[in-house]
Amino acid sequence: MLCQTIKKDKDCFFWGDDGCTFIEGHCRVVVDNCEGCGRTEQWPTGSYCASYPAPEKHWKVGLCNMATHLKVEEEKQQKMLNPLKASKRKIGR
Repeated sequence: MLCQTIKKDKDCFFWGDDGCTFIEGHCRVVVDNCEGCGRTEQWPTGSYCASYPAPEKHWKVGLCNMATHLKVEEEKQQKMLNPLKASKRKIGR
């Protein structure tokens, strides 16, 4: 259904027959960690996340899983080589 509180006429999962069913009845503004994210939307009342109605909850446990402006660098584990197999490969070439 379409939101009628903060994000006027935007399709919202939390909007129902009785109004906004989210806690406090409206979405919360983005936190400082969200600045630069591609999912933030500007509305007359401020900046809001397009994915989550309460973005501060996703930053409490660490990195927000929907953040587009930060990239997680995974540690690449060096593959363990068996020295015996490596020496056989070297001889075979």
